Amino acid sequence: MQRREVAAEAPRVPEPRLSGNRLALAGAVLYFLEWVAILGFGAGTVPTDPGTSPKDIVAEYSGHATAIALAAGWYSLVLPGRILFVAGVRAALGRGSVSALTTFAAATMAVSVVLEIGAFMLAGGAGYAATHGADQSTIVGLDAVSNWLDLAIWAPIGLSVLGLSLAMLQARAFWRWLCWLGVVAGLISCVHGVVAGPVFGIASLQDVTQAVSTVGVLGFWAWMLVTAVVVLRAPGVSALAADVTQAIRKT
Repeated sequence: MQRREVAAEAPRVPEPRLSGNRLALAGAVLYFLEWVAILGFGAGTVPTDPGTSPKDIVAEYSGHATAIALAAGWYSLVLPGRILFVAGVRAALGRGSVSALTTFAAATMAVSVVLEIGAFMLAGGAGYAATHGADQSTIVGLDAVSNWLDLAIWAPIGLSVLGLSLAMLQARAFWRWLCWLGVVAGLISCVHGVVAGPVFGIASLQDVTQAVSTVGVLGFWAWMLVTAVVVLRAPGVSALAADVTQAIRKT
């Protein structure tokens, strides 16, 4: 009698799925609209660069007060796009085991946005003060605080990118190279956030950290855009629901 061997069928592990949405891309586009102010508003260089003389600091603010105020308002409108981007990726990943990391990423990104808006609002206040009779020391002090708030954004941004990239890696729903790009960019931003203060005003060291941070920022932007497109192209909630319904009917 011929023996028939029946191979036990291994249980199928469902493929990681993303719930596609437009939020991540909308957030990225909104955030990149900051370049409208950077390139088009003529707000000068504020906060000013290290080593700028007090006289030049006052001149920078008094000469661009209206443009600085307009830029500050614009940043308050577009910078929350970073939070919307994280929210979109978080929604795409769902509420599984990665939810703690995505929640952390959203919270730290919100901190970075608040700090950055605060830095430019303070610069706007310095511009107003410079054109309404404030003394030189006041303007210099406001500029210094604005500078340090601006430095403080990098560690929270790095933590957010790092946390979200680890969540993406854990979910196994994105290309691994994309996840690791985010991890590297996040780590660079974290390191920059830690050392930016101590090297502030030390030209030789600041040039090095600035060059490294530029690599991190470019990596962050590339990671953000590619991630947003991947989320956009993923099946939407309705498509996923249709797949589930069809699978149930077949059983």
